[in-house]
This record gives sequence, structure tokens and C-alpha cells, in this order.
Amino acid sequence: MGTRIFFGRAFKGLIVLVFFGLLWSQAVGKPSGSKPKAATKSRTLDYVFTNESVLRIKIDIPKDGMAILRKYQWGWGGGGERQAVRATVREGETVYTNVAVHLKGAAGSFRRIDENPCLTLKFDKFVDGQRFHGLDKISLNNSVQDPSYLSEKISREMFEKAGVPVPRAGHATVELNGRALGLYVLTEGFDKQFLKRYFKNAKGNLYDGGFLKEVTDELEKSSGANPKDRSDLKSLAEAASEPDPSKRLGRLEKVLDLDRFITYLAMDVMTCNWDGYAINKNNYRLYHDPDSGRFVFFPHGLDQMFGVMRADPTMPLFPRMEGMVAKAVIQTPAGRQRYLERISQLMTNVFKVEALTNRVNHLAATIRPVIAERNSQAAKSHDREVAALEERIVQRAESLQQQLAAPSKALKFDSSGIARIDGWQSKTIFGKPTFAESAESAGKKLLSVNANQGSSVGWWRTKVMLEGGHYRFEGRVKTQGVVLDPGDRRGGVGVRTGNGRLVQKLTGDSDWATLAFEFDVQDGMSDVELVCELRAAKGEAWFDASSLKLTSKR
Repeated sequence: MGTRIFFGRAFKGLIVLVFFGLLWSQAVGKPSGSKPKAATKSRTLDYVFTNESVLRIKIDIPKDGMAILRKYQWGWGGGGERQAVRATVREGETVYTNVAVHLKGAAGSFRRIDENPCLTLKFDKFVDGQRFHGLDKISLNNSVQDPSYLSEKISREMFEKAGVPVPRAGHATVELNGRALGLYVLTEGFDKQFLKRYFKNAKGNLYDGGFLKEVTDELEKSSGANPKDRSDLKSLAEAASEPDPSKRLGRLEKVLDLDRFITYLAMDVMTCNWDGYAINKNNYRLYHDPDSGRFVFFPHGLDQMFGVMRADPTMPLFPRMEGMVAKAVIQTPAGRQRYLERISQLMTNVFKVEALTNRVNHLAATIRPVIAERNSQAAKSHDREVAALEERIVQRAESLQQQLAAPSKALKFDSSGIARIDGWQSKTIFGKPTFAESAESAGKKLLSVNANQGSSVGWWRTKVMLEGGHYRFEGRVKTQGVVLDPGDRRGGVGVRTGNGRLVQKLTGDSDWATLAFEFDVQDGMSDVELVCELRAAKGEAWFDASSLKLTSKR
């Protein structure tokens, strides 16, 4: 009898333990049952980024937490500490409690908590081991700078395929305290879990590039031993500052995964990432791998790609670069050569236009129904944004192919600092200008532009690669019957750079005269477009090709 009572009580105790085990499992967002195998864990973690549906996430933040978040306002000087508050998160039937939530975003994407804010969710900050589909940290981005909602996903997949470590992206709808915020881009967090996908040793220093910060600045250290020790960053900066170009790459090789960094640079430029590290020293992370002793750069904030916002699908292969490590590589002849070779390889292996546009269409078909749920007009607008993204991808590919076929030339200046210019090609900007190459009796080669078929803008142009310094572009010009268009304040005939405006110009009938345009290349190696221009309602202009030259005044 005593034995039966003992086993009966033991059985009831087991039932109670199982019951409370189930409650605890639901509270921390873990499935009940036996511990999944490694393969199952991997599939769970990948699900967020490989599934063909949009997740539905509901976030509830108590009043005191909302009051704290309302105080945070981002400004150009930063917004201070991004204080985290506790929240309850629901996705499907799973409830996650005590999730740490803080506001994220900077100049372009930051929105206050009562608008459509960007959010970072850390599931294990207050509850050890809590995971969201295997992830301990995610970000929810409002995509205010990318109306297609696809740039992050497409670009990250491209960087990944190129061999550059990058957190993955997916999509989710977000509801905050019962208020529907609409579609968001969900991204994987930069943390040790992310690092372990790419490195055997995830105990190294992970730095956050912050907002417009250089590797010489006081970067936030996200992980790694000894938070105050930044000697590894100092070594990187010193190698990048090596004054002798013939020694610089050798020094960088010792502290930087140079091959992967060149791929990173190439992908930044190929995707027109004007707001990344290379061009704007922004939106990046870097990790010091303890095993190799070298740094690896990661992209971040890939929402303005392929010419959206401030970028242009025809961005030059050598845009002006702000990142000191990027400049250090590109300013060396060997670095430029490896960079161009890498772009050619990536055009074959990664930048496949048909595959990319098909991928855009596939992803658009997944998220469009979610957009249409809220607003049918918004769905139609989204269709236009998707078409625009596809067009920019096509335009970028065409521009890259053209530039690779006719790369900019590094000019050789003589002892007087003068370089002659050739390789001129005609280009119609507006109207129906006609172009011709001819020779005078003296044998001089002439380049002409004719606007006698109506208001026109026509160029003879070429591209050159120049080091930092001050330059004077000049040549002899002649005009006949040039009449300005009354609606064009920039009209006339002259020479300039592609992003400049005519300073000296001719109109009417003018015999041969020397015109000049002076400009600066700030630093490093930059592509510069030189232009011989006619902007007029009618008339003709001739440029003496043998007289066109650059004078370096460095």
C-alpha cells in the first residue's frame, strides 16, 4: 500500500514538473520537448531568412517603457545612450517575455517611437537562452529610404555570394501596442552568433563603425576582451597611413584580410553604396579575427543601393573615397589593379542581371500581398518602385560594362606638369546635336559639335584618373553662329569637368581662343570626366584636339 502511495505521489509530481516546464518553455519562447539536434537548430535559425512568407510580429511595451523611449531623440551629435526597455513579443503562437527593445537608426532612418520607429530586439538580454527562431538579436528596419523594401535583401545576398560576411535579411509586419506599423525589413544582429557563421574563433574584437566615423575614432566595441584596448585599430590605421605606396599593401596584408577587403570595396562601388565605408566612412562593422590577426570589414545599412537617393547608376569605378583604408588601397597601383580585376570577376559570378531581376520579382511577389492588405494604392506604388529598382540594376550593369571596356587612364605628366589628352568620344545630352572629326589644312585634328537641328547639348568627353591636387584643363575653341537658348542659363561653348559648370565660354562667331577650367581633386585617386561642350539653340563649335591638355599644379 505504501509503495502504491509513493509511486502515485511521484507520478503526480512528475505531471506538475512537466506542466511548469511547458509554461516556462512558452515564457522564454522555446519549444518544449527534447533538445533539438544541431541540424534542426540550423534549420530553425535559417527559417527567418529562407521562408517564403512574411512573419507577423506583435510588440507590447508597457507605459513606463514607452515613456523612456519617447525621451530618446537622435540628432547630428548623436542621441546619447539608446536605453533598452522590456517588452512582450508575439510571433504566431509563440510568446517571448522580457525582450530588450531599443530605438535604432540615424540621420535618414531614425523615427520616434510614436511614428514608425526602427527597433532592435535582444531576446537573451534579460532571459538567458531565449531565442527567436534560433536568433538572440534582430533589427526591425522601417525602410523609409527604400520604398521597394528589397534593397537590403538583394544586396546582402550579393555580398554573401561574393564572400563578404554580412547579416541576413527577411521581412515582417510589425504591430506596436496594437498599432499596425506595416511592412518592415528584419535583419540579423551583429553579435557572436553572427560571427560564428564565418569565423572559428568569435572571441575577437567587434567594432561598430557608428555614424560617419573612421577607424581612427573612438569606435564602440560590441564584443571582445579588454574593452579599453584598441591597439589592433591603431595598427590598422598606421598601416593605412604608410607614406610609401610600394610598402603600404605589404603592411596592410599583415593586419587586414586584404583580399576580402578588396572584394568589399568592389561590391560597395558596384552596388552604388554611396553611404558605406568606402565612399562615406559610414554603415560598417569590422572584426579582428584572433586566429589570423587580421581585420575583416562588414557592410551595414544597405537600403540605398543601385542609384536610389543620392547615388547614380553610372557611378564611376573610382569614385571619391572617404574611408582611409579604402583610399590607402586604391591609391597604390597594385591595389587599383587588383580592385579592377575583382570587379571583372564579380560581374561574371555575382552581378548577373537576369538572375538579380528575377530574384527581385520573386521577392516582390512575396511581400506585395502584405502591402495590399493595408492599402491597394500602396501596392500599386510598390509595383512602380520594384520596376524602378530593376531598371537601376540594369543601368548599373550597363555602366559597369562600359567602364570596364574603356577604363579611365592614369595620365602621365611631363617635367613641366603637362599631360596631353586623347580618347575623346561624343555624347548627346539633349536634342539632336551632330558630331564630326576633321582636320585643318595644318593637319590639326578638330572635334566639332553642331546644334543646327534645334536646341541641343552635345559633349566630346573622356575620362582620366587623377591623384589629389589642383589642375587646369584648357584648349583652343572656335564658334560660328552660336545662339543661346533663352531658357538655359548654362548655355555656351567651353571646357569643364563632368560635374562642373562652364566658367569661360564663347557664343556667336569667335575665332580661335584658349578657354580653361580649373578644378581640384581632393585626395587619393579619382575618376574625372573632361568635357568639351556646346549648349545652344543653334550654331557650331570646334575644339582643337591637339591643344587639349591638363596642367598639374600640385
